[in-house]
Amino acid sequence: MRRAIQKLACFLLLLPTFGIAQQKGYSTDPLANPIFDSARVIVETTAINNWLNANYKSLSGDQMKGPREHLYYLIDSRVKDTYARTGKILPAEHDIILELLFSWAERLGAYGGSLVYNKVRLPSSRQIPTSLQPPKAISLVLEDDLLTARSTGGWSVKFPYYFMVWNIGDFDAANGLRTQVVALSTGAAKDKSPAGQSQATLMLLFSPGADPKRFVESWRTQLNVVEGNDKRQLPVRGLQSLYRFDPQSKLHTEFTSWSEKQGPFAVVYLGIDGTYQWNRQHFVDFLRALQIN
Repeated sequence: MRRAIQKLACFLLLLPTFGIAQQKGYSTDPLANPIFDSARVIVETTAINNWLNANYKSLSGDQMKGPREHLYYLIDSRVKDTYARTGKILPAEHDIILELLFSWAERLGAYGGSLVYNKVRLPSSRQIPTSLQPPKAISLVLEDDLLTARSTGGWSVKFPYYFMVWNIGDFDAANGLRTQVVALSTGAAKDKSPAGQSQATLMLLFSPGADPKRFVESWRTQLNVVEGNDKRQLPVRGLQSLYRFDPQSKLHTEFTSWSEKQGPFAVVYLGIDGTYQWNRQHFVDFLRALQIN
């Protein structure tokens, strides 16, 4: 078994990768220091694929969270390894590792997984249809190496295909406001948590036609962010964020909000100490990538 895995590893490392445009608008600086080295990615991809084949049907929605996060740790490490070796982020074809990993992404609750799978799959592999659909007012497409979420409410945002999109919603929130949300996890990084690694979180919030004060106060309360928190200037739209750090959980939180003619917007960035610093540039990139019509 070990010899077979070693042969598979050698074969996969020799596979060509064909790159395309490089995640326009997003820094490539975080594409370093993968959680797992290339050999471990290959071994663990085989292991999680076998485990999911045997156990997937018995998993509840809550039980999918752990395998989904581990899947994206492997995806993140594979992308970083590909970028280090080739200078490319998205292989245009013939990446068996990404094909296996993304074949499970949507089934485990990550939006857009089928879009990426169909992009990187082997020509002989069957296409898979999208099974996890966003709400009617929001679409999700893959353009080069960026996923784009677009709302009929007049906004769109692009982000790297290897980010884990775990929520796209359009609903009436507990505060009574109609709310559109896109929530995703960035690439993985080493942190100061007991697990030693995590992803940071980005969340876009929009309430069409809502009262800005009510919108902001409601979300600040939920996030435990208050006006007295530290303020940080952001090099986008003249915005500033409210920042807080919880020393017990080691969680950093940044919250920024503003209003447009369509209604109030907010972007939230959260990360454990270590992951927060490593991925913060993508918070700024995400704000820049948000287009409002």
